[in-house]
Amino acid sequence: MNRIVKFTAIIGLMSVLAVLPQSLRGEDHSSSIFKVGLKGGIGFTTMSRFELGYISESVRNYTGFSAGMAFSFDLPVQGMTIQPELNYVSKGTMYRGQEDIRFRTDFIELPVNLQVGLDLIFLRPFLMVSPYIGYAVHKLPEQLQWSGINRFQYGIGIGGGVDVWRFQIQVKYSWNFGQLAKSVSADDIAPGRSGIEIGSSEPARLGNYRGLEVNLIFFF
Repeated sequence: MNRIVKFTAIIGLMSVLAVLPQSLRGEDHSSSIFKVGLKGGIGFTTMSRFELGYISESVRNYTGFSAGMAFSFDLPVQGMTIQPELNYVSKGTMYRGQEDIRFRTDFIELPVNLQVGLDLIFLRPFLMVSPYIGYAVHKLPEQLQWSGINRFQYGIGIGGGVDVWRFQIQVKYSWNFGQLAKSVSADDIAPGRSGIEIGSSEPARLGNYRGLEVNLIFFF
């Protein structure tokens, strides 16, 4: 008898959980009050400034990735949504010398996207501004010490996107503020590498990451 009661309670709870999201969404997934989604994307980042000694070295884009979760809330103001996210984001840049040297820093980031959109029944185009904070959890090259890196980061992103059914596409350009490195020598970056022999006795002064992000979110 107890097993039957437990089984009935479980079935009832599952039925409520299945119906509740539909009641919140109403007739259209794009106009739900609250949504939870999975996020994935790619980013094309570089350094805003990189100097080795007194010579500004050339840098080129690094292709990274992002993955995480999104939580979307409709605001009382028509067309406005607030969407906090929790993401794992890989950022970096490539130093082009006689040998290519890759800088990479992975962050746990918390952006809060404020979106202003226009509901068009089947889709919702929107603009957004995204202040964020982050904390570095992984770095390359390995010989760089955490003591020389500002692990806590903050910045802002500006962009837009579109909601279609349960999918959201985002495109934004983001800037990390402040300076990523505190004080790093060339030998710390790549000891004995011929690609950065010039000015190797001088400290390397790194700016911070900036770049384009393209993300796709699927809401349940």
